Amino acid sequence: MSEKNKIKKHLQELKNKILQKSDNKGKIIAIIIILMWYTLTNLIFPKQQITTWQNSTVITDNTGNPLCATLSSNDEWSLSIPLEEMGEWMPKIIIELEDRKFYYHNGIDFAAIIRATIQNTKAKKTISGGSTITAQTIRLGIERERTPLNKIKEFNQAIILEYLLTKHDILETYLNRVPMGGNIRGIEAASLAWFDKSAKDISLAEATLLAGILRGPSYYRPDKHPERALKLRNRLLDTLAERKIITNEQAERAKREKIPTERNSIPSKRRQTAEQIIKQRGKTTNRDKYGKIKSTIEITKQNLLEKELKNALKTLPTNITGAAVLIENENGAVRAYVGNAKEGEPNDTSWVDCAASKRSPGSVLKPFTFALAFEKGTLTPSTIMADTPYSMKGSAPRNYDRYYRGPVSARTALADSLNIPAVRVLRLVKPTNTLSLYRRLGFSSFTKDSEWYGDSLILGGCEVSPLETATAYRTLANGGIKSSTLWIEGEKKEKGEQIITNSSCYLTLDILKDTGRILPIYREIFGEKGTKIAFKTGTSYGLRDAWTAAVTKKYTLVVWLGDPTGKPTNTLIGLKTATPPAIKIMRALTPDGTKWFDKPHDVKERQVCPLSGAPRNQHCPQAITELYIKDTSATEPCTMHKIQNGKITVQWPQELENYYETKTAKEVNKVTILSPQKNATYKKTANSTKLPLIAEGKGTLYWFVNGELKADNDRENAFWEMKKGTHTIYVTDEQGNSDTAKIKITDGQKEPKKQEQLPTLEEIN
Repeated sequence: MSEKNKIKKHLQELKNKILQKSDNKGKIIAIIIILMWYTLTNLIFPKQQITTWQNSTVITDNTGNPLCATLSSNDEWSLSIPLEEMGEWMPKIIIELEDRKFYYHNGIDFAAIIRATIQNTKAKKTISGGSTITAQTIRLGIERERTPLNKIKEFNQAIILEYLLTKHDILETYLNRVPMGGNIRGIEAASLAWFDKSAKDISLAEATLLAGILRGPSYYRPDKHPERALKLRNRLLDTLAERKIITNEQAERAKREKIPTERNSIPSKRRQTAEQIIKQRGKTTNRDKYGKIKSTIEITKQNLLEKELKNALKTLPTNITGAAVLIENENGAVRAYVGNAKEGEPNDTSWVDCAASKRSPGSVLKPFTFALAFEKGTLTPSTIMADTPYSMKGSAPRNYDRYYRGPVSARTALADSLNIPAVRVLRLVKPTNTLSLYRRLGFSSFTKDSEWYGDSLILGGCEVSPLETATAYRTLANGGIKSSTLWIEGEKKEKGEQIITNSSCYLTLDILKDTGRILPIYREIFGEKGTKIAFKTGTSYGLRDAWTAAVTKKYTLVVWLGDPTGKPTNTLIGLKTATPPAIKIMRALTPDGTKWFDKPHDVKERQVCPLSGAPRNQHCPQAITELYIKDTSATEPCTMHKIQNGKITVQWPQELENYYETKTAKEVNKVTILSPQKNATYKKTANSTKLPLIAEGKGTLYWFVNGELKADNDRENAFWEMKKGTHTIYVTDEQGNSDTAKIKITDGQKEPKKQEQLPTLEEIN
């Protein structure tokens, strides 16, 4: 029923009563009075002004719990909540102390007015106003000079308000709008300011104190006038006990609670998260009647990201901070957003939202160009590539460790983040196509043409934000469908646009989930059986940024560590600093770690030559099984194995042939130990007892520890059970090429001093 209809119905009821009980003259006079009252009071009744005001904007998690609040347009903390969320005591105490007959009057308590008049006359000053909660609600919405005429207007409007709103709504409006001192308005803001808790959680003593502060917000402010506040609170507790609202025992117990000595800050610790939510949704973001915006953030996941970032920062220089973004793959909902792990701390850069800041990505963008090559059919995971000296148009890319590995598969090139093969892939698919893909993925900083960027399109000489990167990796996880991320709970998922094929995304993620490249010190993070997590690390030029993008079937996560000012730090290495928190977060979110993406219908397995990576021909002596895309991937069989003079020979591609011609046989067949590192110290723990034995070289490798043969011909699973002491690791092949590494094993009781050395390629990428 509309407001006018309610008023008309009320007037009709009054009219009928008058017509039944009055004579004709009285009826006419009464009707005239009613019509005048209706005209002067009801037609201009300012309900909107009384019942609405400027609320603070409150960003909540997906269950409604506050994450952050902002000042209202009136520069007040005004956090409105439903009456049901004001706790057991607050409404009950306010009614008892302010308006005992609240539920029995129609806006005016005549007995209270008479009592107040007598008390004020005897005291010769105003000690009681006689106003009801309804009348006080009118006064909060309409500021008037305190005169008898205005008092009559207030009472008239209180009567009308009683017919327009329920008692529930009037009490809720009053408790949300009542001033509580300074720029605090309403019970919820006062509860957070004085007790650092929501109104629903405050105690009897705390609710009574707030009821006292309401009577004189400045005069009874507990941090400035604690004795006054304490005395009033205890007196009000006695009043409640006398009126049997509480027991004497409850009153005495409540009196023992201390008065707060300082005012707390309203929840604003996650201001960067809140600001990003508002920014992403724009000014039109829907707020409910209480000024709340329910986001997609899940507080348990938000806490997890914050915790792991802070743990990772403990061992890093104080100028380093972290940022992270977590997105749910299926619907694109942002479940956690940490703009700056040091937000709120007293330093010059804690205000910087690093998750939205543009930084150099290092190798993080490489997978997208590889995916493009898979989509075009010019590359499969097994395709042989040349990691050899390479230049074009005056540009000569190099691997971080300055080593060349010769022939490598595309799978190895991406998993080990080799720069030279990556540049070959970029030029294979054409930089313009890679640039177009980046733009469609949502990277906003690529505003120039491909000639301007050159090889930096894949080597990281550009700028992207962690938020953009998470959105792009979520597209990989979403089968190549790009859709907007969701920030507001309840928003509908977009259909999205297919910008890269599902099958090429699957091949890319399959390569990135290869955990064989993880350093030994991180194996315990993954556990014995490992976890299906696809991840790519990145380290920017000059060691300024450390990245890890991680994908599971359910979530996409990007972790960034660095100095917001861009200063280099020698500890900022992707795999060493950004990967541990990323993997720990993903393992916590997916404890079983066994589920993976469904294989697309056109992704098949086939037998390929391990040397060329092409489908095996009749002359290839061996074969391995590898993935490919049916009707897309090249089907030409291996051309490297041929018959000459009755013998199987190998014909290398030209770039590899040229490379080998410049090297001696010893250089070509050189054996180099990659793990363990030379002169390194390793710690044996309960969770880490085995040391992987890895070396570069051809053919069968034979491993010796202190002169005793330990493993052979098993490059992926050669491990040595560590023993405390100093040891000599020796490896040799069938031609006698060899390498030696001396190491030290400790039992962890005393941390040995580590020898300083340059990070390896695996660490940097």
